Amino acid sequence: MNTYPDFSSQNYQVIRELGRNREGGRISFLAESVTDKQQVVIKQFRFVQENASWEGFKVYEREISILQALNHPRIPRYLDSFETGDGFCMVQEYKAATTLAMRKSFEPEAIQQIAISVLEILVDLQKRVPPIFHRDIKPENILVDKNNQAYLIDFGLARVNSQEVALSSVMAGTPGFMPPEELFNRPLTTASDLYSLGATLISLITNTSAVEISRLMDENYQFQFRHLVKEINLDFVNWLQKMVAPNAKDRFNNAAAALQELRNISITGKAKFQPQNDLQKYLAVVGTVIASFGAIIFFGFSSVNQGYSPVTNSPSIPASSLTAEEQWFNQIKPSCNSVEVVTAMSGATYPQTPQGVGYAASCYALAGRIDLADQVILQLPPNNRVYAAAIVFNIGHPVADAGDDKSAGLIMNLVLRYWPDNYMALFHAGMSEYILNDYPQSQSHLQSFLRVYQQQDGWTDKAKSALNRMENGISADQSFKIRE
Repeated sequence: MNTYPDFSSQNYQVIRELGRNREGGRISFLAESVTDKQQVVIKQFRFVQENASWEGFKVYEREISILQALNHPRIPRYLDSFETGDGFCMVQEYKAATTLAMRKSFEPEAIQQIAISVLEILVDLQKRVPPIFHRDIKPENILVDKNNQAYLIDFGLARVNSQEVALSSVMAGTPGFMPPEELFNRPLTTASDLYSLGATLISLITNTSAVEISRLMDENYQFQFRHLVKEINLDFVNWLQKMVAPNAKDRFNNAAAALQELRNISITGKAKFQPQNDLQKYLAVVGTVIASFGAIIFFGFSSVNQGYSPVTNSPSIPASSLTAEEQWFNQIKPSCNSVEVVTAMSGATYPQTPQGVGYAASCYALAGRIDLADQVILQLPPNNRVYAAAIVFNIGHPVADAGDDKSAGLIMNLVLRYWPDNYMALFHAGMSEYILNDYPQSQSHLQSFLRVYQQQDGWTDKAKSALNRMENGISADQSFKIRE
């Protein structure tokens, strides 16, 4: 028995769920028109969801407005919209294609065809007056059919002209795929979406998942991937490096220029990729946001290094090389307990940076004062809170490893408020809640984990086992301790 919403009064029958957006309450369904049997995609926004807000409704309004003005064969058309008892739905044309986030391997020729296909869409968007910026190009938002024709979806973050973006105080997009000018809240240009497409192509050609893409960036925010593509045609590698130049002035001016050059390149060869083990996967997820934060600071005060040195594992950092934030946390950490934390923190001034706030929140979280940790993070602008949450996750994860289920669940839930698609936080929160018999929350988190992680390994097996046991009313035993 499924729990899909009933849209029969609007003439639609839901077939299955397609996915969930990071913003609370947004779900996409594959559905069918009752009258003509046409398959459609229904995006639902439910205002009653705990994390939902009217900002999500504005996203839909913006997306509808933009889609109504577009008529490109590889942008799913807007068809309909309607209100429900608890929210709002938008209906779009369905394309029989698979998201790049689901497909793991492509031959070089196929990658070139995908790049050309997306660039053709961007040419159309950029030639409009004023131009349209998608702002969230990544594997998840590109569909590819059996002929490697690409379709661009999810225009919820799109903007018409760059000035409106420059005045926004909210960071959009996905860490690792956002161009530096987006991170700095500067005006976007016709080279901005090229950066995101370039990062997407790098993830394809190196077989690097979206959550791990930042591991290919150095401290200067320069993609370092040449050591993985030594057998790939050098012309294409140089083209790709230009697409992701940190400075927009060093990229192609627009999609038309990038497309023209790409058509003259023949991609040959094969990329070399070393699969990561589970520990490396976990570290890469933390690094996605933390590295992005560090890159923002460095890029703002340093010139870009144009060299191409391989990415290596970071060595141990001597005490003299610790940042001011890390030094502060090392001093306060002995007092991060329930007895001393309030007094200690009242007399300590933490660095007023997202990283410093993250360490301050971590101190409160380790002491069990999640309420105070949340208050500290909320002092940051919305676009910086995810970086603080990444610090909390990195500091709090050993609590899960130690088997402290109650504390781990609280800390992971704090992280998820600001970083809702952190799959390790979803997993640990869900397992902790299962052990503590909070089945509804556990089921929600573990189901979200399976949607985000989408790999078959021991973690997914354990999550599915826990979900199956809860469905049958079987409580957790020693084998389901959160410790991994």
